[in-house]
Amino acid sequence: MQHFDEWVTDSRIRLDELRVLVGRPERLAALYLDRYLMWQSSGTSGEPGIFVQDALAMGVYDALEAVRGPLVRWAMAHPGSVDLQRNLVLIGATEEHYASTVAAERLRKLNPWLRGQLHDLSFLQPMHRLRQALEALNPIVLASFPSVVLQLAEEHLHGRLDIAPQEIWVGGETLTPWTRAFVERVFGCRVRNSYGSSEFLAIAFECAHEALLLNADWVILEPLDERGSPVGPDVEGASVLLTNLANHVQPLLRYVFPDRVSLLSRPCACGSALPVLTVHGRDDDVLHLPGSGGRTVMVTPLAITTVVEERAGLLDYQVRQVSPGTLVLSCGPGQADADAKLRRGVEELSGLLAELGVVGAQVTCDAEGTLEPGPAGKVRRVVGSPKGNRPDP
Repeated sequence: MQHFDEWVTDSRIRLDELRVLVGRPERLAALYLDRYLMWQSSGTSGEPGIFVQDALAMGVYDALEAVRGPLVRWAMAHPGSVDLQRNLVLIGATEEHYASTVAAERLRKLNPWLRGQLHDLSFLQPMHRLRQALEALNPIVLASFPSVVLQLAEEHLHGRLDIAPQEIWVGGETLTPWTRAFVERVFGCRVRNSYGSSEFLAIAFECAHEALLLNADWVILEPLDERGSPVGPDVEGASVLLTNLANHVQPLLRYVFPDRVSLLSRPCACGSALPVLTVHGRDDDVLHLPGSGGRTVMVTPLAITTVVEERAGLLDYQVRQVSPGTLVLSCGPGQADADAKLRRGVEELSGLLAELGVVGAQVTCDAEGTLEPGPAGKVRRVVGSPKGNRPDP
């Protein structure tokens, strides 16, 4: 990002202009220079990226979704019963210029008939409001992050959420077998996984055998070990190199990507010639915090990271739950205005928790704390207390 203006292949593109535009919600999915679409990443590696897409790149993403994405597979799985008059609902950070939010708004602009059927809901609102909105929309398809749909499944299990989606689409976080089994049992429908990023929207799609198949005709992944050397088939890397073969305005060639990926040596039993991959991406914890009347409030890690990164401006940080009602916000070394950002982070987190119905929570900051690494050595942004009993899938 330090060399962004020299990186892009159109000299009219300026990073300072893009940074202003991605901070304005009313500019969501608006074209830059009447030509380019733009979005930002969440900054999980410590520096948020801004990505510019030309028409060719967007056409490739559209084609991959149309041919291999979940919409076609959903229609094939429910022949004669797909009701496009029912709603499709995306739950995410609705006012931020993230790739999924921008892509959804672009679809509505290109297909006006979708404006009444494709809806965005924020995961930053209290659960009772999210439940009300979902029940009013009664989605036929629900799309979000695994941690969010897990929370909704628990609401449905306890009789607090009455919706009946035909399918649930997830991405953006690691989908564990436990989460898939639990959500599918509770809602009685198929969960379809996908793998995409700000750098390439449609990296991999899920086949009928629940395997992720790499769109290897348009994106190249090269897993690396901790020393940056290539790893062989069936070995999980510590990071991965990504090459985007579609985007010609902001070339991504062997771009270092933090996910832990392995490419399997055996083809999938579905018969596809595309490589099978496994991916270990975000695996932050859902926080369980005290609410009124002795109930527990579940707070998704995406809600935590959104307010810390977007509102407080912290990029390298960690939120740890050290007791049932206490969170500690720490930041990594070398961040400008760290003390001020930590104080702002405490204020924003405290406000979020109060809005979500958490009672008596205390948020403190630790300017000199260390960021605890996860099992693979990478910093997890949200670390909860050891999990209590969970319902069996």
